[in-house]
Amino acid sequence: MTYVLPKDVRTPRKNVKGVHVLYDGAEDSFSIAVLNWVDESGKTVEKLALRWNGSEESPKGYPSAMGNPSWFIIPAKLESVLRDRAIELNEREGKAKAINLSNKILEHVSQVKANEKGAFGFTTYTTSEKLTKTELDELENLLKQNMVFFLKTDDPDDTFDIGQNGDLTIKLNFLNNHPND
Repeated sequence: MTYVLPKDVRTPRKNVKGVHVLYDGAEDSFSIAVLNWVDESGKTVEKLALRWNGSEESPKGYPSAMGNPSWFIIPAKLESVLRDRAIELNEREGKAKAINLSNKILEHVSQVKANEKGAFGFTTYTTSEKLTKTELDELENLLKQNMVFFLKTDDPDDTFDIGQNGDLTIKLNFLNNHPND
């Protein structure tokens, strides 16, 4: 790989506590991500961010801070436009299924977290998407990066449930980073 993967860009360290990549255009392109950003008051908020990934000649991309790859925070007025565009690009480039489904699941989990009091939570997510084993593995990896996990028990059938109409229900556990916020 000739560029720093956007999921690994964590600068500035005092502010960036988590990275959820919405779109990764690969080398010589850009990435868009939702950051778990710690603001001046110490509160964690979600911020949409953008960066140029870089290339063989410039693997750290742009922006960079003190020699480390970094993110540019998107103004709030542009957030919805860029989120929508990231989803469109994933669909056009054939990356859509796992990435866009993980985005929907993470949005669902963030709404559940708002009412969750403990450090851990449980929820389910139902989709009509038909996923292959490879796509489920990719989905699992994307969710893990955001501290959301497929429910694991001694019985693998506990994780997924196929409804009579063919809809897939995924059982999820998640880490609630700030249960007291």
